[in-house]
Amino acid sequence: MAAAAAVVAAAAVAVAAAGEACFEVLDALGLCRLTRRTGDLDGAVPLRVAKACVPLLEGNAFGLQIALARPIEVQRRLGSLRAEPAGEGGEALLRAHRAALPRLVSQGFLAPEGAWHRALRGGLAWACRTGLGPPRLRLWTGLLVRPDPGVWLRVAGAANRRNLLIEVSEAYLADESAFVPLVVELRLRDEAPRSLRLEGEIGCIAPVRPDVEIEDCALADAPEVGRAHAEFYDARYFAVKKGEVTRKYRRLVGDKARAGDRKARAGEGSAGIAGGAGGTGSAGGAGAARARLVVAGPGAPEIDEVTEVTTAAGPDPVPWRGGARLASVVVRNAVAFRATFDGHTLAVAPDAPRLAEGAAAVERTFAQVYGDDFLAANRGALWYLTKYFTPHPPGEPHFFVKPWAFTRTPPGWSSLLEGVHGDGYDVMRGVVATDAFFATPAVFHVRRIGAPIEVPEGAPLLRVLPVPRDLLRAGFREARFLDG
Repeated sequence: MAAAAAVVAAAAVAVAAAGEACFEVLDALGLCRLTRRTGDLDGAVPLRVAKACVPLLEGNAFGLQIALARPIEVQRRLGSLRAEPAGEGGEALLRAHRAALPRLVSQGFLAPEGAWHRALRGGLAWACRTGLGPPRLRLWTGLLVRPDPGVWLRVAGAANRRNLLIEVSEAYLADESAFVPLVVELRLRDEAPRSLRLEGEIGCIAPVRPDVEIEDCALADAPEVGRAHAEFYDARYFAVKKGEVTRKYRRLVGDKARAGDRKARAGEGSAGIAGGAGGTGSAGGAGAARARLVVAGPGAPEIDEVTEVTTAAGPDPVPWRGGARLASVVVRNAVAFRATFDGHTLAVAPDAPRLAEGAAAVERTFAQVYGDDFLAANRGALWYLTKYFTPHPPGEPHFFVKPWAFTRTPPGWSSLLEGVHGDGYDVMRGVVATDAFFATPAVFHVRRIGAPIEVPEGAPLLRVLPVPRDLLRAGFREARFLDG
């Protein structure tokens, strides 16, 4: 394996600008390309969002989209899935696939008769299943990738502009010693037709920093977080918001995040978490970056860690044996509710007793930490948090859910808010500068008209993953075959 890795290292000739690149890409087929979105999705987002909603714009632009250069037809037959090229050029693509495999093996990109070689030899795509679960399809993009040392590659769905008839499994590629075939694992939703044509963006790949630890604590252990919430949602904020876009988040992040980036580059990340347990927040510094989950009410989020990764050993994820830990926060719904959109009005009907109970618990927590005078002086900020739901203007199928917890990251680190899709709705992807602004809202996009969506208590809404901002802008280097 070491010899093969050495051959690969010699074969990988950078042909693209490497200024902010943090992984390499070899294109063996021309089936897919990696593209970067604009934050406004080429002008498709509402004007109000384009003016004000920086987290959503950054969520739209997050990572690199895995876009098909040629359409693929997926068919559901006899409880399994298969895929083949669609349209003109399909046979040429299959010939290119057959020619690519011996070339990849001879130049050390694939181990001969290894698990990857055997899987790809069966075609561009193959079906898999876990237990009695629904069948899934592993589609090789024709790309192979290799992250730089200290970087993992996260593969997920296309999020805010996606094919609603497929779901893409989250995966982490964590092998810096060799190139790994980039495979998108997907399943068809029940409402998908038996034959489905895939075009354009089918997934997203993004670099992340694996050495991230998150500790949970009570609001009393991080009082500066609650004060920051009150300072942001002050009386002036609500007065301005009644008539126009405040742009307060944009200004806050522009000032504090720039200062955080400077600290991160200087290796001063540990200063970003008051009372934290040391460490460094610098993306390139030694030691783990440490973030805090600050709980202010019921329905506390969970801290989760990646335990399995994909490597050059084969397509099936294997237990991670390295020292680095990649932690994230899983936010679950604290109040069961139904929401109905009729094209004009989005009405949310929560479990009223449960909402009142949760709101009272949050108020008690703030009163215990800051006192009654603080509550009286910041009634608007507390009400904004405890009401849990915030609607958008008429005509928009969106609303916010505000978790009763906060996330604080070291200077120079933001958080990816990866929404969870449900029956009739999406929770959208966003990126929040959680070294300056600590709320992590779940933004719902209701896909159903007339009939309600239902979200039970405990349903997952978001995965919050800290990411250094230098990786949000990072790209890749292109690699060539030895005889290319």
